[in-house]
Amino acid sequence: MEIEKLFVIIVTFNGKQWYDRCFQSLRQSSIPVQIVVVDNASTDNTVSYIHSEFPEVYLIESKINLGFGQGNNKGLRYALDQGADYVFLLNQDAWIEPDTINELVRIYKENTEYGILSPMHLNANKTAIEKGLMHYIADYRITTSDLINDLYFRRTRDIYETQYVNAAAWLLPRKTLVTVGGFDPIFFHYGEDDNYMLRIKYHGLKIGICPKMSVCHDTERREIQKTYIDLTSKNCLLVRFTDINKNESVSRFIRYNMRNALLKGLKINFHSAKVLFNESVYIWKLRRQIEYSKIQNCKKTNSWL
Repeated sequence: MEIEKLFVIIVTFNGKQWYDRCFQSLRQSSIPVQIVVVDNASTDNTVSYIHSEFPEVYLIESKINLGFGQGNNKGLRYALDQGADYVFLLNQDAWIEPDTINELVRIYKENTEYGILSPMHLNANKTAIEKGLMHYIADYRITTSDLINDLYFRRTRDIYETQYVNAAAWLLPRKTLVTVGGFDPIFFHYGEDDNYMLRIKYHGLKIGICPKMSVCHDTERREIQKTYIDLTSKNCLLVRFTDINKNESVSRFIRYNMRNALLKGLKINFHSAKVLFNESVYIWKLRRQIEYSKIQNCKKTNSWL
């Protein structure tokens, strides 16, 4: 029987505080994995540290910061070229249990309609569900309410459908990569996973959470900066206009926003007017990229890889 090829891809950027827990957990995986690291031009000696402490890692060094999506794309391309059957995307600030990946593969084989499978995300101390994930599984419009009921009554199934789970720990079967492709490079950082899940939906696949499996995701030690807030605000717009499940009109949006900006200005509400104006300019500048992005993402192929 041929052994399946499973690659774990981690995009690193100045995250030495997490590497030991992250990489050691992969060494202890009950299913053999090839670790692929794409380093986004770290300045904290990440490259030398990984070479020294984790020599089994296949390390791809980028001279510039490619962002999360394009960094992962480099790893995904390498994995596909090596004949990967599965790819597991793991954040640098996350670590798995020994059976996490093995069980996700088992669950996928019994539920091949799923394009993304994710374990439950816990905080670093395993005392709570990670706050970001909790937000989405508690919303019945995003995740089936069966999950909350079954968690309470301790009768969980292997997998539950959701519309969203962040890309901190995604199992992607090869079928997903050759059908949906990689992350859209129109996104530098933030929003690329939202866009990818919308493409999963368009291509008739599902997104699943597997509550019997877990990963620790140490989001509590991250520094939230103003640039993050600005980026997420803009990228929410970009996610909206690159959604291939809908047909949002850029020109209609621009007209609507500019008219409202004028009205806000006449009412001396200059802050709101400026926000609307800046949103319009941002989307207008990207209009041709958005159009190309939607055309490419509708194709059933390994786009962007």
